[in-house]
Amino acid sequence: MSEPFPTHICFYSERLSWGPWERSGALAERLARRVPICTECGRERPSIRPRPAVRRQVRAEVPVAPPLADEAGRTVATLLARRGGHEGTREIGAIGLLGSLAHRGVPASLAEEWLDHFVAAGWIEGRWLVGRGGNRLESVSLLNREALRELAQPGVEARRRAALVAARDQVASLAHPKAREIAALLSSEEAETLAPNVVTALAAVAVHVEADEPVAERVFSTRALGDSKALAAVRGRLERLLGPLSELGIREGAGVTLLGGRGSLLLSGMAIDLSRLAPFAGFARESLEHAEEIRFPPGGLLVVENLAAFEACCRGEVPGSGDAFIVWSAGYPGRAVRRIVTAAGAAGARVRVWADLDLDGVRIARLISSWAASPALSPVSSVVPSIAPWRMDRGDLSAAPVSRPLPPRAAAAILRDLEERPTALLADTLHALLETRTWVEQEAFLAQPGQDSAADS
Repeated sequence: MSEPFPTHICFYSERLSWGPWERSGALAERLARRVPICTECGRERPSIRPRPAVRRQVRAEVPVAPPLADEAGRTVATLLARRGGHEGTREIGAIGLLGSLAHRGVPASLAEEWLDHFVAAGWIEGRWLVGRGGNRLESVSLLNREALRELAQPGVEARRRAALVAARDQVASLAHPKAREIAALLSSEEAETLAPNVVTALAAVAVHVEADEPVAERVFSTRALGDSKALAAVRGRLERLLGPLSELGIREGAGVTLLGGRGSLLLSGMAIDLSRLAPFAGFARESLEHAEEIRFPPGGLLVVENLAAFEACCRGEVPGSGDAFIVWSAGYPGRAVRRIVTAAGAAGARVRVWADLDLDGVRIARLISSWAASPALSPVSSVVPSIAPWRMDRGDLSAAPVSRPLPPRAAAAILRDLEERPTALLADTLHALLETRTWVEQEAFLAQPGQDSAADS
């Protein structure tokens, strides 16, 4: 009797198949081969000869301590730890790794020798390509990044832990939105990868923004970090994490508050009409804090985050900004701006805020709105002020002629903010930022001065 025809014809696709781990002394290794497998039934295609190995992976079975590190060993350990992130085990490609080490003066042969030491210590696993030309390193997987960092910089982990404990204690009770963001960062896994001096500087910035007092860079560095040049060493890392320090009140020179538009100040018995100082003028914080009276025009108060947008408003180049007392907040506002905002709230003046369409801009708008609505130092009027963000709605985001991609870190911060404050001011704008994955600078609207925003009305 003849056999039935097969139900289907196998179509094979090669897959990488790893064999079992086999111990050899203190190490264990396994080999991978390319095996043709049927995509439908999973059947392996038979082979007359053994299939050659194409990959080899090695790990430590009985870890041994590596030799004392020289400069090359510390360089290899530093680069591995830096590229390994904070996820525990992470695979790092050998091409970029060996190329970077070569640029640092460690040739591939010496680098692979140190990688063998780290494999034997159980700190990494190594994977090699197997071929006619011999074994060639393909990648390494980190198993113990802390040990690598300790070898690269002895004592750094202990210093980092001490710095984190102190920093978390410093920021625990702070209320400023940027300080809360820093507190969340210091509590995250990412903080475990930061250098101790960066951790200390982050806490110092958080304490600074809580004080609402602009300060010169070198003064901040001396007061908070103990050295006038200490900030320069970590500034790049801080600004990648937090954005420009100038927007947090840490600036190149002394703090000056710029005022423009209309309205007047009474300083030491002398009335100063802002319209006569067009387009704007600068005042020291002490002058504004000790002003006997601040008078607002019918247009009320307009607080503008960025300098270019502030100047355009003062020059009448932004539709809807005229006939107002205009203040430059310079990012997160300090005590001088707060003095003006609370005075506007006490006088029942209309208060508007115009900031970037991003999380920091929303937080600035919320902060100023809270100041305007809070009890003033010396109430002048019982009229409830009108408080509103300006040019910061969902429609303004879609109407912006130019936008920028929203970085993953910013998107995560927005999600965290919406979870904590789902009904806060401008929450809908934050949802729009996540939906479009974009953010917009104020300056983008200056390119179309003749077009009114939906918020102008």
